[in-house]
Amino acid sequence: MKKLLLLLFIINCSLLMNNSFAQAPNAIPYQGVARNAAGNILAAQPISLRISIHDVTASGTVVFSETHAVTTNTLGLFNVNIGSGTALTGTLTGVDWGNGAKFIQVEMDPAGGIAYA
Repeated sequence: MKKLLLLLFIINCSLLMNNSFAQAPNAIPYQGVARNAAGNILAAQPISLRISIHDVTASGTVVFSETHAVTTNTLGLFNVNIGSGTALTGTLTGVDWGNGAKFIQVEMDPAGGIAYA
């Protein structure tokens, strides 16, 4: 009897896993600390970010890119939701997450402009 219940439990779990489908995210929370070239925290100032998602390798094709204008807090901390910025290339929901590795590149202009580094 115990073996039969265990077998039914395993079959049930297998069926549930086969019917589960992953969904692409609407946004990905991202948090960072902004620092200048000398490593000093950029406290309470506007910065701009360009976030890109590369396919397969870190230097692969950009499948999604966007910009964000944010202001850091007194500790230089900033929060953005990747996928809710100003889109430059593609859409976050259009990224084929199930096929190949993905790499996120974050570039910053500490002056709040578009000179990303």
